[in-house]
This record gives sequence, C-alpha cells and structure tokens, in this order.
Amino acid sequence: MLETTRTYRAKIVNHSQVSDDLDQCGFAGSKLWNVARYYTQGRWDDDGEIPDDGELKSELKEHERYSDLHSQSSSFERRSLS
Repeated sequence: MLETTRTYRAKIVNHSQVSDDLDQCGFAGSKLWNVARYYTQGRWDDDGEIPDDGELKSELKEHERYSDLHSQSSSFERRSLS
C-alpha cells in the first residue's frame, strides 16, 4: 500500500493576539498526555493490560485540564484516542 505524508506550513501573523491561547492549549494537551500515559502505565503495572479507548477517554474527561482545550482541540483529542 502506498502511503503519503503531507506537511503543512502555516504562519501566525497575529502572534501577539493568540500566543496566550496557544500556550494554554499546548499546556493542557501536554498535561492530558501525561495523565493518559500515567494512567495507562498504572493499569499495565496492576493487571498487565492496556485500558481501552472508552476507559481512557472517561479518565481524561474527568481531568481539570480537559475543559481548558478549545472545542476543536477536544474533538481532536477524542478522535486521536479512538
């Protein structure tokens, strides 16, 4: 099967207006990644299994940083965990 990789480049022209929002989104995404990784490692250590996507999504939705993501980012997080 042929696989295609595309790279998109973008330039932020209003950086001073969006930098705080981008920083907050990046921070929230980073924290959620760490929560997911920690939770998955704990489950693996406890019973040798990796949690399924439903369990992991449920765990992430309860985290305080989940609501910090914009709706489009939250949708992306949910899709990427599926």
